[in-house]
Amino acid sequence: MSRDEARHAGFLNKAMSDFNISLDLGFLTKTRKYTFFAPKFIFYATYLSEKIGYWRYITIYRHLEKNPNFRVYPIFRFFESWCQDENRHGDFFAAVMKSQKHLLNTYESRLWCKFFLLSVFATMYLNDLQRADFYATIGLDATQFDQYVIRKTNQSTKTLFPVKLDVENPLFFSSLDECAIANDALVKLEKTGSSNIFSKVPHYFVLASRLLKLYLLPAIETKYIWTE
Repeated sequence: MSRDEARHAGFLNKAMSDFNISLDLGFLTKTRKYTFFAPKFIFYATYLSEKIGYWRYITIYRHLEKNPNFRVYPIFRFFESWCQDENRHGDFFAAVMKSQKHLLNTYESRLWCKFFLLSVFATMYLNDLQRADFYATIGLDATQFDQYVIRKTNQSTKTLFPVKLDVENPLFFSSLDECAIANDALVKLEKTGSSNIFSKVPHYFVLASRLLKLYLLPAIETKYIWTE
């Protein structure tokens, strides 16, 4: 995994150098404090980030294979092997969790699986809609792209997690769209420099209430029940 990530970093560094951009993250170890996370949280989050990364990269790669006129930079030619790395990393963390059955077969673990699924999906959705221009550049609609990736990732996780989200419920993506609108309003307030706590509260309320509503939606049981 370290080897794969180092190779990915090498690709990105080479790409940035073509635009006279350099990035040195070494200063972070000096300026940022370390935060402790329980291993189980790292397992859930990393597994999902690798699986959703796989579906993001392979979807972009397949789209650009069919539409090479949108391949705006050579790095996209490497996305096929890149996404397979992500998929393999996800499988590794799946194996770790399968060996620790309490991460998958308790009532608490069901709640955590649901929480991390929603967290990862919502984070990607809100961030990508802020970068809609980039996706348009490579011929993709950010909303359609994210919804496709979420559906595929949700399906993939059913082979490990005891529950998956009901992403076909009409409330699911409509609520995420409302979150995206509220998030966009917050970003615009920050950019204009006119933000204050009173102007932000209504948007924070929309974000919190919609995400809570999504979390409380009944999850779908999967056929995988991990026993001791």
